[in-house]
Amino acid sequence: MSNNHLLNKNLNQQIVANIFSSLVNSEKWNMLLEMFRLKILDINAKDFNGKNALYWAITKNKLEIIKELIALGIKTEVSPNFSAMNYAVYLDNTKVLKCLKNCGLNINEIDDINSTPLIYALLYNKQNSIKYLIENGADLEHEDFLGNSAKNLAHFLKNDYLIKKFQ
Repeated sequence: MSNNHLLNKNLNQQIVANIFSSLVNSEKWNMLLEMFRLKILDINAKDFNGKNALYWAITKNKLEIIKELIALGIKTEVSPNFSAMNYAVYLDNTKVLKCLKNCGLNINEIDDINSTPLIYALLYNKQNSIKYLIENGADLEHEDFLGNSAKNLAHFLKNDYLIKKFQ
């Protein structure tokens, strides 16, 4: 009996992932949102690769969908150990960063290794994100678990824009 329960649970996860992936791939965002609202699908459903609807809305630059998903209470970890804010930095998409900030996400969020979006932006040389985050109050002094801060990384990585901000 317990084997049947586990089989049913795995089968249900596969069905949910199939439905979710089909709606995202066919750009049927309104139907997906309605299924989330009606609790037909779990708002935190993931595709076969562990990515949720917020990940795909960010990827496809769907700002209104991002707002709606956050309003509905979606988890902002878009894939395992990867936040929506850090994903927007990775894409260097300031429109999404602004949208996420306006939805109440913290531009100074701290992840599992005590890093912030600004530290990631510096490490990956995401110039648009660096500028946006600094102009919107990103913490320049915060240190990650290795002791890196935006200030010391700017000098180490020779980021002229940020170095000028410190003068």
